[in-house]
Amino acid sequence: MILAIHSSPEPDGNLERMTIHAAEASGLEYELVRLAELDMRPCLGCAKCAGNNKCMQQDDLAAVFEKFPRARGVIMGAVNYNGMMNSIAHIFLERLFVHYHQNSVLRGMPAGVLAVGGEEPEKAAGNVISYLKDIYFFNVIGAALFKSDVPPCFSCGYGTKCPAGMPALHWPEEQFKDFNRVRKSMFLRYEDNPDAVLACTRLGQALFEAVTREQIRRPKSGAGFYIGSSG
Repeated sequence: MILAIHSSPEPDGNLERMTIHAAEASGLEYELVRLAELDMRPCLGCAKCAGNNKCMQQDDLAAVFEKFPRARGVIMGAVNYNGMMNSIAHIFLERLFVHYHQNSVLRGMPAGVLAVGGEEPEKAAGNVISYLKDIYFFNVIGAALFKSDVPPCFSCGYGTKCPAGMPALHWPEEQFKDFNRVRKSMFLRYEDNPDAVLACTRLGQALFEAVTREQIRRPKSGAGFYIGSSG
């Protein structure tokens, strides 16, 4: 089983659909975790989880953390908010520190990363990769990104005239002058971008390969029997 986790507050949004796509492309059984639906608090930095890998905060993340010892791999998706991964992703990755200590189950676990954003999804992906790879020592096997070109001001109600919105700040003057209505066609779907679809598929396939290699190489004990590395 792999854990397919994402931090988008948008139900059935691009990030959720990409997460499901990558998980299904892996061919492995998966469990979808929508972090935005959970009651979760920031890390307190108390380090009381060091002895037993259990967080003292009894919120909804406790049940999620219990799944990690049984997981064979992870997909982690985040959204770019203001040039970095959104706070929902950040809180989750902070709290994942519960598995950092003794008997960590995270070290070497294969992980794929997904990120979306109205601009620069690579920044959110970079934040997630840094956490997974440099803090928790996951085996990060790749990332799939999608730039939707949809800034928040398309939904705030002031986009067509707002002087502080992304269109006003970044669009050519003539283009912004003709911007008089937010159209449905402006809300891009990753499914309409062949490169984004292919990236999700390849991420899932790479995760499958990493998970199955890990299963082959991991020592299996029982009655003194050991299966070594196949190379």
